[in-house]
Amino acid sequence: MVKPLSDLPDDFPPIVIHHCDAGRREPGYMILSLGRGTRATQQTSDFETLVALNTDGDVVWYWSHDHCLTDVKLSPRNVLLVVSTDGCIHEIDAQGNDLRRWRSNWKQGDVRDTDIKVDTYYFHHAVRELPYGNFVALSITSRHFDDYIQNIEEPGADTGPRLLVGDVLVEFTPAGDIVRTHDFFDILDPKRTGYGLDAPFWTICGMVPDGADWTHANGIYHDRRDDSFIVTIRHQDCAIKILRESGEIKWILGTHDGWNEPWKSKLLKPNAGTDWHWHPHDPSVIADGSIMLFDNGESGAFPPSPKRDLNTCISRAVAYLVDEENMTVDQVWSFGEEEHQAPYSMYVSGAYELPTTGNIFVTFGGIILTKDGHDRTFLPPAGHGSAEVFEVTRQEKPEILFHAEINNRDSNEEVGWAIFRSEWVSEAAFKDFIAN
Repeated sequence: MVKPLSDLPDDFPPIVIHHCDAGRREPGYMILSLGRGTRATQQTSDFETLVALNTDGDVVWYWSHDHCLTDVKLSPRNVLLVVSTDGCIHEIDAQGNDLRRWRSNWKQGDVRDTDIKVDTYYFHHAVRELPYGNFVALSITSRHFDDYIQNIEEPGADTGPRLLVGDVLVEFTPAGDIVRTHDFFDILDPKRTGYGLDAPFWTICGMVPDGADWTHANGIYHDRRDDSFIVTIRHQDCAIKILRESGEIKWILGTHDGWNEPWKSKLLKPNAGTDWHWHPHDPSVIADGSIMLFDNGESGAFPPSPKRDLNTCISRAVAYLVDEENMTVDQVWSFGEEEHQAPYSMYVSGAYELPTTGNIFVTFGGIILTKDGHDRTFLPPAGHGSAEVFEVTRQEKPEILFHAEINNRDSNEEVGWAIFRSEWVSEAAFKDFIAN
């Protein structure tokens, strides 16, 4: 096992281990995409890092970066793929060297001759390496509408001109050549508007001033069984499966509110005991074929239904078993309800199954409370950020095997910390990563 680091910077994130049953945990290392402030909306951070923890919860490696970090994925070459908020995808070794860096059109400053240019507007949130060597990532585009709702929180609100930002799924080669794109304006109903549309995400990021945040996709999974992509779309409160080559929708997993034809025919019908997810993240397919994702629970409703009270929202990891032949869905597992005493995480976060034990690792990465830690509130600077990570058993009543918290609410720090997502790395792969 790689030895814990004996000397960490004074301002290193405070990681407190509340519980650890190391002997029952998944062997290997957990890499957290951790930083100060609000993930994804900031361009820079005064402390942004990938942190590797062993099964005892010790820090054994870290890598710091000037820009905020979102997705982190292990490549087949045992190096890391990392998305940064300056519009780049990095392939890094253990020393933090950029082995390759793919640059989107938006990238400004620090432009290198060695960058691999990809002709797409902006990389954000998620990247995956495909089995045949190409990459798939999220980008954006925008469209102007002359007659669009101006404020979704006002029933019967006026309509008028509006600029919408939508997502684009981009597949490209290692050399940066685009193989295909799937524009969500052509896949989904551009007039379906969920909570989050009015959030100034793309204005704050500086990408599309005054652009409404229509879809806000945030996670990609490649399903090898039928060569398709599963994508979580936060502001549409759904996960969708589309065929990789054509972009055709196979199904839509989420609330039935607000859908018109032809999309209605793609909705999965819930069987008894199935609860919908709200503002989801991080989709994957687990060993039994179920779809795992993180249900942030934010808003808890789709317009025109009113939002749930912030103090009644629940975040959880949830698994859904989809019957594609009959177009039905069953909720088969979850962790995060009140009996689990898990926190509410309104943004970022993730959940996935671990390969050997079948345990589930859950990242509650965007917990926002008032400075005294008693009441829920909204994103920094309104509140103080913290994060908690869990490894739990895949039982009907999950058992917590690991629980750690990153929280410096007792300090003078104003905005706190957040974890965008995490990535598990086997012992053999991590040793190879460190050795290279």
